[in-house]
Amino acid sequence: MGKTLKSSVTSNRRRFLKTTGASVAALTLAGCTSDDTGSGGDGGDGGDNGSDGGSGGNQGTTTGSSGGSVDEVVIGSNHPLSGSLAATGVGMNNAIKLAAMRKNEAGGIESLGGAEVNVIQGDNQGKQELGGQVTEELLSDGANVLTGCYSSPVTTAATQVAERQGVPFVISIAAADNILENRGFNYVYRPQPPARRMASDYADLVPTVVRDNGGTLDTAGLFYINNSYGQAIRDSLRETLPEQDVEIVEETAIEFGASNANTQVSRLRQADPDTIIASTYVAGGVLLAQALQDQSYRPPHLTACASATFTDDKAVSDIGDFANGVLDNNYALNPTTDKTAEVRSQFTENYDQEFSASVGMAYTAGEVIIQAIEEAGSADSEDINNALKQLQYEDHISAMGAIEFNDAGENINALAPVNQVQDLSVKVVYPEEYAETSPQI
Repeated sequence: MGKTLKSSVTSNRRRFLKTTGASVAALTLAGCTSDDTGSGGDGGDGGDNGSDGGSGGNQGTTTGSSGGSVDEVVIGSNHPLSGSLAATGVGMNNAIKLAAMRKNEAGGIESLGGAEVNVIQGDNQGKQELGGQVTEELLSDGANVLTGCYSSPVTTAATQVAERQGVPFVISIAAADNILENRGFNYVYRPQPPARRMASDYADLVPTVVRDNGGTLDTAGLFYINNSYGQAIRDSLRETLPEQDVEIVEETAIEFGASNANTQVSRLRQADPDTIIASTYVAGGVLLAQALQDQSYRPPHLTACASATFTDDKAVSDIGDFANGVLDNNYALNPTTDKTAEVRSQFTENYDQEFSASVGMAYTAGEVIIQAIEEAGSADSEDINNALKQLQYEDHISAMGAIEFNDAGENINALAPVNQVQDLSVKVVYPEEYAETSPQI
């Protein structure tokens, strides 16, 4: 059960022990639930030297701006690796590992003389009560910086611990506004657009796409997951859709873990909107599609806002032809850059998974972390945090401008462009600067 803990992360462990007041033994037991990775972040176990979380470990050979010897920098990845969200969560975790692998293959952290980026992982199972616990375990295992968590409730809990410990946390995916809103955080950052921005982008972009291509979009029905993420999208759509002359005529919620959506679809069908807007995890959108087909009903425009379903190639394939034509505004990969195709190919080759937009956003979060480490020239969490505050990162694969954070930790250039399922493939169709094809209405 022992862990290989490097001298570069000693200051983090000391801060963790001091803040929590936990015993070294308790931290060691907690850490046993999270696997270390080997060199290059490839998922292999580290060596077993019987470390108890103190200042021992292997001595590094390079020196960072913090003045300590550093031979690796450790990213803690907190994602659902089991449970109902695992299909996406495993892909997101692999994306973080791919970002580390690509950096290491290119020579490691140049400003640290080639120090390697290692990834350690923890499984939050998609459960809110495990978000903070997994964060604590990753910190006790030596993480200098953290990322996660996909589910907004889990991310809320995880970021609370990171903030308390003074360790930077770059959100891979989690849309709820209240993860950062009014919390006064100093160590948490979100590259993707939050719920309010996603809903605003939906209202600004999707009706324009429909109307400019000869369609009508005056009324909408909402279908959302009944948690903080889904409720945040709902609340923001309530504010933004009327500004674009779209009336919400029905709202329906589905509970996490539900087995069908027949009742919700019956209500939506009765309201007869121009569009149904889905805001769900993958499973919820699949249930919506199944219920619509069971009732032989489809609105003139089936759309989505921040729904993982209709940016996931496997989910689209599982739904089949019924998914064709769905418009979804969400984070997206930038199809106009060669790097996107290169990363997608490398991911599929290494992990035999689809490189969906959700997975791609996690990859971007990994690169944001690595770029901050490079600019910090240090493995010290405080130095990395300061670099994140000053970051302006352009060489990413997401369909948005340079990533740079405001005082609240939100990316000021975040964007949720419009995707459309065409021939069972997810394609960016608007705005034109990121479009790979034209919309089909």
